[in-house]
Amino acid sequence: MKSAGTRGGFAVFVGVKTRKEMNRSQQQLTFRKTAACPASTTLLSFRAQRLSPMVGTLVRQHLESCEFCSAELPLLAHHRAERGFSNTPEIPTNLRILAESILGEQSVKAR
Repeated sequence: MKSAGTRGGFAVFVGVKTRKEMNRSQQQLTFRKTAACPASTTLLSFRAQRLSPMVGTLVRQHLESCEFCSAELPLLAHHRAERGFSNTPEIPTNLRILAESILGEQSVKAR
């Protein structure tokens, strides 16, 4: 740590974060979706009350402890489901053939 001088009898250090700044940085690192978080589609189903009672209870318990999902849920209120639209787009045929050939080569090499 380098001292940049003194101010009012206190040493001023350059490049040193305060405890408050460190806590804020740590919170920003943990404010994210994790593997334990339900998918957005599950949260949408929860919001529409289309989950089984058991799954609904699990999601509710998760929301009590997860700030990210608790913040995501109200944002999903603005989501409007499109009727007749597949959630999973069809992969183009040429791309599928290429992917299968690459994956096939990799499995042969692994043997």
